[in-house]
Amino acid sequence: MLTMTQIDYIRKAFFEEGLNISQIAKTFSCDRKTVRKYLAIEDFNQPFPKAKRVTEQP
Repeated sequence: MLTMTQIDYIRKAFFEEGLNISQIAKTFSCDRKTVRKYLAIEDFNQPFPKAKRVTEQP
């Protein structure tokens, strides 16, 4: 798992500096799929789990 600082660097390298996914993966010593995963995420806030209803059983 990467830290938010590393994720910020990955996103900056791709979107601002124009590096491709393979170059970023080599730089950060991680898999290309990991880089691709963090580039695809737009919102890093975790959604809150919804509360389940409790029903009474007779």
